[in-house]
Amino acid sequence: MVTDSLFPDVPGGAGRVVMEMSKGLVRKGHLIYILTRQSKKDLSLKEDIEGIKVYRYRINPKNNLTFFASSIRNSFLVFNKIGINFDFIIFHQSLSAIRIILSSRVKKIPKIYTFYSPWHKEYETRPKNKLNRLLVRVNSLARFLIERFCIRKCEKIVVLSNFSRRQLMDYHHILGSRIKVIPGGVDIERFKPATDKGEVRKKIGIPEDRFILFTVRNLVPRMGIENLIQAVSMLEERDVILIIGGKGPLEIKLRRLARELGLEKRVYFTGFIDEEKLPLYYQAADLFVLPSLYLEGFGLVTLEALSSGLPVLGTPVGGTKEILEKFDPQMLFKGVDSKNIFRGIKEFVSRYSDELPALRVQCRKFVEENYSWQKFTDSVERLMWEASPDADIKL
Repeated sequence: MVTDSLFPDVPGGAGRVVMEMSKGLVRKGHLIYILTRQSKKDLSLKEDIEGIKVYRYRINPKNNLTFFASSIRNSFLVFNKIGINFDFIIFHQSLSAIRIILSSRVKKIPKIYTFYSPWHKEYETRPKNKLNRLLVRVNSLARFLIERFCIRKCEKIVVLSNFSRRQLMDYHHILGSRIKVIPGGVDIERFKPATDKGEVRKKIGIPEDRFILFTVRNLVPRMGIENLIQAVSMLEERDVILIIGGKGPLEIKLRRLARELGLEKRVYFTGFIDEEKLPLYYQAADLFVLPSLYLEGFGLVTLEALSSGLPVLGTPVGGTKEILEKFDPQMLFKGVDSKNIFRGIKEFVSRYSDELPALRVQCRKFVEENYSWQKFTDSVERLMWEASPDADIKL
């Protein structure tokens, strides 16, 4: 596995997919190595995690240029130091991949690329300080070309949703026959309904007598948190409060918006929620809201919430639409703007007030029947065979 980020080194869906894929393949008898960057200086450069051999390469984060250069150079150096004749390589992002793919050493090794979202578009959505338009375009183009090159050098490409499949075909003109849609999964033992919601709320210190809306996101523009806060300000029901988990560059702006709208006692920011507490927030809430504006490739948080017995309302964007349409199309907002989010929440509160216990059971059952990391790993293993029919790999 070659990846820019790994969970729990870096919070996020892509890193979690890498780890769950690796753990699943280890359980099936494969020997797995992960090559990733050292995102924090206190992380070991070599580590064994549940039978997975993790190697981290150092980076120089002084600026974009040193970050790029050190990532490309050091990923390749550590790859060579590992010194294993690998049967298979699965790439998860392009920055760590590019120099390795250029190596003659891997030319005959079967390769899969896991595509989460277009790298250049992700870059374009991030807040940028002191960068002129030309420099932004150059940075975006570089990411686009690097990603396209890496993807085209792989026999098969995994995507988590049909939305991502369409993006891959539109941006990089990849034949549909090379793309395999494999939906993500969820740890149903970790994310499960609460036996006593009141006790969970006491434990994490949130009101026991309120209707709790919950969302957990990186606080960046594409997540649509601003629209969600505005929607809450329109709700007449004063017993409804919103808990926002996560951190990011928009946090100060979003806090200011909540104050300006007089929502100090109805909107709470938790900051980053650590992994031990995250399942408790899902268990404590009454409704999870996903207000994404665009580039929602899949959304593992949707599955985590549903697995916890927590109903989800989401904007009709990307992978969210595919999951919720399969569960209940009424759980989709009519649009991404604040008015549609407001209407959706208001209708949900009035429609399901007396049916929440039954709906929670349906949420859990839906995930148990349709999504698991076991199914995900089985599909990845089958794709490995398809990508390397002549390799000496016993599946």
